[in-house]
Amino acid sequence: MFRKRSKSDVQTEYTCSIRFLDDTESIQLTFKKDTLGQWLFDRVCEKLNLVEKDYFGLRYVDSENQRHWLDPLKTVYKQLKGLSKMVLCFRVKFYPEDPMKLHEEITRYYLFLQLRRDLHHGRLLCPHDESIQLAAYIIQSEVGDYDPQDHGPGYVSEFKMLPKQTPKHEEKIMEAHRALIGQVPSDCEASFLRKAASMDTYGVDPHQVKDQKGDQLYLGVTHLGIMTFRGNRRTQLFKWAQIRRIAYEGKMFIVHHTNSEDISITAKHQAVGFKCATAPGAKYLWRCAVEQQLFFTLSSSATVPKIRSGGSIFSRGSKFRFSGRCQNEAYEASENIGRTEPPFARTSSLPNFGKRSHPNDNKNNTMRDSLASESFKDDRRKFNVYLASGKNKEEAAVDVPHIMVNNDSTVVKDGPQVSAPLAQAEPFEEKVQQVTVSSVSRAAPPQEPKENGQIVKDRAGVLETSIDETLPYEPNRTFEDSDEEENDASKPDLDDQIKKLEEEMVQPSMQKDLNLPSPAAAATAPSKTSGGKSSSGVCGKAVLLSLVLVLLLSMLMFYLVFFSPIKHPLLSNLRQHLQFLEPVRDFVGQKASLVGSYFKK
Repeated sequence: MFRKRSKSDVQTEYTCSIRFLDDTESIQLTFKKDTLGQWLFDRVCEKLNLVEKDYFGLRYVDSENQRHWLDPLKTVYKQLKGLSKMVLCFRVKFYPEDPMKLHEEITRYYLFLQLRRDLHHGRLLCPHDESIQLAAYIIQSEVGDYDPQDHGPGYVSEFKMLPKQTPKHEEKIMEAHRALIGQVPSDCEASFLRKAASMDTYGVDPHQVKDQKGDQLYLGVTHLGIMTFRGNRRTQLFKWAQIRRIAYEGKMFIVHHTNSEDISITAKHQAVGFKCATAPGAKYLWRCAVEQQLFFTLSSSATVPKIRSGGSIFSRGSKFRFSGRCQNEAYEASENIGRTEPPFARTSSLPNFGKRSHPNDNKNNTMRDSLASESFKDDRRKFNVYLASGKNKEEAAVDVPHIMVNNDSTVVKDGPQVSAPLAQAEPFEEKVQQVTVSSVSRAAPPQEPKENGQIVKDRAGVLETSIDETLPYEPNRTFEDSDEEENDASKPDLDDQIKKLEEEMVQPSMQKDLNLPSPAAAATAPSKTSGGKSSSGVCGKAVLLSLVLVLLLSMLMFYLVFFSPIKHPLLSNLRQHLQFLEPVRDFVGQKASLVGSYFKK
């Protein structure tokens, strides 16, 4: 506990894998024990040549299948230790209120990739006609103008863009794609962003919770506030101006709000609670809500309040420290970017989807070019370079346009190499608890949508995603939701391969002669002991604190009864009933006088 960290511990290198929005090949970065999360995130942004990085973050999954955003103020080792696979995903953390305020096309392209994933996995739920139009923008950005020689019947079915895509959907998408002739990828992506930003579920990372009645619903946090979804409707919206406090206690996520958006009016606070599946899930939801509220409501990051929640008698609770810039500061920084549009290559979801070469092929030659829209080419201001907190000039968040980082990113040169086992380089889809579709469908009573308890009639934002029927809001919450992850699960990892080799080398007869445990027993033993150790440790701490509290109260009561000069009827009755403890009182008084005389000498 008190030993000094040796030089070898400090210089030890660890390796993590970073996966991106376009599901291209992941990269490996190395870090030390004292490397902060901000430093690692800056290296990833350098790799992507990304300057407007306030809206993005790195997300990982712990050993209990709970999501977390990498905290830039804490060390990477402290957050990732204990994971069998140190894998982080580059994702959009804050969806900007107006995507077109993003200055650079490369930033808008990464936001487009995130929203495309959201549309495919059901997180971006929208009316049927608009989902068809969004899918047509994706097709136009991917393959260019429609050409009968290249795009035969059923070419749309090769692209999976909607959560429950049907042949009827694909026919309508093909018709909409034909009407987009002449639009380059940047124009298609800009139209996609404008339309997606107008949806109710724009920027929603769904959290499955239960209300006071025990009905299951989804809760999302966006730039508007905290909202709930039941069935295919947004039932409640607590705007940031109405929310006075956000807290969590155990599994409960609690929102204290008023019906008025005016802060000067002292309205009565109302508390609404939502039960999460686990206590870590409630804490993660609380952190996400607080961070989103501060990012979208603060005028300056210099006035960040201290926030704490979840405390009890036996725990100090959790405190949250907001880092980085708020949305207003991010917009101002974007206006000060003065570099020319950096070139970048758009990745195709179907790399083998090629066109036959023919004389008309030149009209689609802008399919992969990173041509900037004309409206973003005029105003170029001085380039803004800023340093990461706690780093010197050489370790700055290097937002320099001409620097391109190689794939073989080497961070530390000396020290022993310790590499965590890495996952396969297929598209990463983080795992979460499986959601039951039937339970969500049953929890959708036929009632009008509400906002803060008020019925909202004839809303234009009623969500509908099917041609024939209205589907409920059922996002696919398998972590990043790809079928490729199922293929990864079938592949044996390094530990399984080692165990298999041990079983082949050490035959059962030899195990019996040498009294060796079987590999299966050896594999299950550590997991049981570790689980028992963690649970017994928590119970032991609670029992110890309880005993200490009881001892202190007993000592206080003993002093009040036998040594205090207070004359009260209740204490007089206690003294009469506790006369048999007078020898103990005399003994304690004698020892106390001896101790007092010793200190006087």
